[in-house]
Amino acid sequence: MSNDDDNVKAEIKKLVNMQLAKIFQNYAKARTAYQNPYGLPELDPLRHEIAICIAFGLNQAAITPTNHFLESLLKYALIYQHTLKQDTEKHQVRGRAVKAVAEFCADGKKLFGNKNLNETIDYACRNGLITKDEKKMLHKYREIFRNAYGHADKEKTFGDAQTSAFALRVEGNAIVNDSAGDIRLADFLPAQGLFQVALAEEHAAPYYLSIDKLARGIKHKLFPEADQPGKTD
Repeated sequence: MSNDDDNVKAEIKKLVNMQLAKIFQNYAKARTAYQNPYGLPELDPLRHEIAICIAFGLNQAAITPTNHFLESLLKYALIYQHTLKQDTEKHQVRGRAVKAVAEFCADGKKLFGNKNLNETIDYACRNGLITKDEKKMLHKYREIFRNAYGHADKEKTFGDAQTSAFALRVEGNAIVNDSAGDIRLADFLPAQGLFQVALAEEHAAPYYLSIDKLARGIKHKLFPEADQPGKTD
């Protein structure tokens, strides 16, 4: 075994130990969502992966797939709702199963598959899949999470939040405090990486759990007869 192999093993052991400490701290936040699948293979892999990110303390990593989760959830819900409302005899699934299922959902996919998040939120409310309060909440999420993180828009990420900053500089033979006082985080690029970590730690789990709750509510509206307690993954 080479020295490099030994180094890699030592690095992996250190990394695992670091993550174990985070799991003990964070697992409870995502435990219920992690242990209870929807029974929807379209969404369960995302639910599972985001829950693991939160358990491992990978909060920035959790927010981006939660954005994707939200967009996927609303599109699937609108497509399935449209399909289920169609005349059952006219739209009966026939023939080879895979092709038949694809054709069964084709009309709904054409209607909603290419809609943006702003549109799908409004359609979901209009069609009774979400409430007006949920619509308001999702539009807020669209701005502060989806748009901010998706486009690296620091104005949306930090808003008017400020931090105290100072630096030292040499003046003649002396080192003097070159304090800038309070400065907007959106304007102070060197601090943004660390403060985004802190923001993500605060918001990732509540954001994910609210979308998880929404997904379970929408599933119950679409498929009430199939709503059964989930099983552990």
